[in-house]
Amino acid sequence: MNLSRLVSIAGFKKRSARDDFKLDQQQTNNASDDMWEDCLVSNAPTNATFEQDKKTHPIEKACTEGEYLESLVKTIEKNILPHIIEQHLDASIPTQLPVKQIINQKAVDDLTKLVLQEDARISVNYVKDIHASGIALEDIYLLLLTPVARKLGAMWEEDESSFTEVTIGLWRIKQLMYDLSPIFQQYSEQGKTGSSIMLVPLPGSQHNLGLFMVSEFFAKAGWRIWGELAATEEDIVSMAANEWFDIVGLSASVREQFPQLKELIKSIKARSKNPNVGIIIGSPVFNQSPELIDDLGADMVGMDAADALEKASFYVERLR
Repeated sequence: MNLSRLVSIAGFKKRSARDDFKLDQQQTNNASDDMWEDCLVSNAPTNATFEQDKKTHPIEKACTEGEYLESLVKTIEKNILPHIIEQHLDASIPTQLPVKQIINQKAVDDLTKLVLQEDARISVNYVKDIHASGIALEDIYLLLLTPVARKLGAMWEEDESSFTEVTIGLWRIKQLMYDLSPIFQQYSEQGKTGSSIMLVPLPGSQHNLGLFMVSEFFAKAGWRIWGELAATEEDIVSMAANEWFDIVGLSASVREQFPQLKELIKSIKARSKNPNVGIIIGSPVFNQSPELIDDLGADMVGMDAADALEKASFYVERLR
């Protein structure tokens, strides 16, 4: 039986001109009438009729069982299935698809203004509309929320906004990620990689938004995560000494914390239960001053959440 045309039905396209479609349907229907005349169900051959002499057969154009089924398949694929698909497309294709928004500098500027407003719902609806237009959450996190957080930090440093305003803005971005987290983690591979990471801010850090975003990406990738925002240096070193971690991630808010960060990295490496533990660090300072990285003694630097996950995964795989 020839079923090859059934595969090509998925590529069937509607004709834009209805008159052409109706003309084609009329022609194919006429052809199918002739086909059905040869192989009507009431005239279908039986084993008994196959044994009869061809000259005495009541049907002038007799067909075998195989020919009968082949004709039936051709009729279905040429006439019935296209008609079903035509009706399905008419019913299922929306007349107007939503326009996919683009995350650009204007979107970053707009959301920065919105998170500083009193009504938090405005910024929430703005981000939800972008996501509903087809933008992936990974892009919203990396290309929108991260630049907004960086811009808020710059506004504080340049005295364009007060510490209170920036803190409220960053809190609203974090709340947005909390709200989006169930969707972001919907298809996560929790605990399936076998890798583990400690994610903690350096004691005294004012903001931990970036660390929270990093934890979202690692959790989605299936890493086991331990984190404590209020952990002291003693807590961090003790945890690394008593529990096995493939990676320890540390974040620093300001440049003044770097001497403290350097000493903490030394202590973790000296006492870690995993002798090959990898240390990855992150700080908004590195975006403006990447030359400060080399002197800290870390194995990796994550410039954003996706970059941190990629580098940590490569480090672990290299040691296995």
